[in-house]
Amino acid sequence: MIRSLRFFVLSGMALALASCSGAGGLLGNGGTGGGIGGIFGSSASCNPGTDVQLANPIPFQSGVNPNIGQIIIVANGNNNALAQNYQSLNITLIDSFGNQIPGGALQLTSDTGGPHPYNSDFYYQSGFGTLQSGMTYTAEITVANAGTFNSCAYTLQSFRT
Repeated sequence: MIRSLRFFVLSGMALALASCSGAGGLLGNGGTGGGIGGIFGSSASCNPGTDVQLANPIPFQSGVNPNIGQIIIVANGNNNALAQNYQSLNITLIDSFGNQIPGGALQLTSDTGGPHPYNSDFYYQSGFGTLQSGMTYTAEITVANAGTFNSCAYTLQSFRT
């Protein structure tokens, strides 16, 4: 009886674990399943599948207004993982002390006065509140509202307020 119960409990746990893995999760399973991780190739890198850089503020800019309100990135083309999944991503800023400040989900935007580093520029923005003056921030592309276990980051450039 105890053996049967033990077998039943262990079988149920194995079934539960198996049903949680694979293509159904937000990040997938390291590139072999569906979800964002399956597209980006790794649940640790959030690789957008194309060249991406800061557009506003421009990379390594100093004296950025702390009330900037949004961070804009520019990507090379729209036939890539970033363009196909931008609604699930955001920009997270990492300050000089390692604090993470997540922005709003990425939205398509135009930046006619911004940099045009690629043959085919596509712009995305992530909204932010007021930033701290005199601080260096590094921008990362991250999965919006992913939590600790479903997080990944693709590091971009930094800027200083």
